[in-house]
Amino acid sequence: MSDRWFDGTYYKREITVNYMDCNTDKKVFLHYMLGIFSEIAGDECQAKGQTHDFFVNHGKIFLLTRMSIRFHKTPKWDDTVIFTTWFRTTEGKFFLRDCEMRAPDGELFASASSTWALIDPVEHKVLDPDEYPGSRSCGFKQKADSPECKKIISESPLPVIGYRPVYYTDLDCNHHVNNSVYSKIATDFLPPEYRSRDLFDFVINFNKETKLGETLEIRGAETEDGYIIQGSCDGNQHFACEFTFKNNK
Repeated sequence: MSDRWFDGTYYKREITVNYMDCNTDKKVFLHYMLGIFSEIAGDECQAKGQTHDFFVNHGKIFLLTRMSIRFHKTPKWDDTVIFTTWFRTTEGKFFLRDCEMRAPDGELFASASSTWALIDPVEHKVLDPDEYPGSRSCGFKQKADSPECKKIISESPLPVIGYRPVYYTDLDCNHHVNNSVYSKIATDFLPPEYRSRDLFDFVINFNKETKLGETLEIRGAETEDGYIIQGSCDGNQHFACEFTFKNNK
């Protein structure tokens, strides 16, 4: 069997967790799981011939705006994980896509959700879903058991906890920081005492693209259930995320 396939209802991709994809406890990195999810979100379009070039030629691109994930059991080194993704529905100007990550025996590792916007890259304008070029998938009402892709807001200004320059290897083919890198940056800025805790929920907002030569001001603070981190540049917030941990006390 191919490592990616369509079962008649859902698009799936199978991966094996490699050593380099894990932390010091041999548990998979958060940014790796989110990166795979964002990649397989495009499998359905690719299968229909709706490639990146297809959208660009139609004057449109997809932009990932928010993601969330809930870990029921964290995959470890050498685990096989089957990602299953489906388009759920549209809400306002946003496309909602969900995902489940399971073991081959069906055990649920994690559930994730995401929101996407169709953008005019020239006018930098969010388009209505009915301006989608080509055939669109019918939505499945099934909702993944993941946290809401909510807007991350702090009740008061957070203290500055560091600065993070953008490096060349943070960039992807679009010449800006890849979405999965923001969760990696946020994880790096967590206080050491959180590293031994198992992550339960994570929600992230992607607010503004970050490019080479820019430096993110990182702000962070504890919340009732975990930790919140924000990254800004020149007074503009580029990302914000919230970690919720198991056995957080």
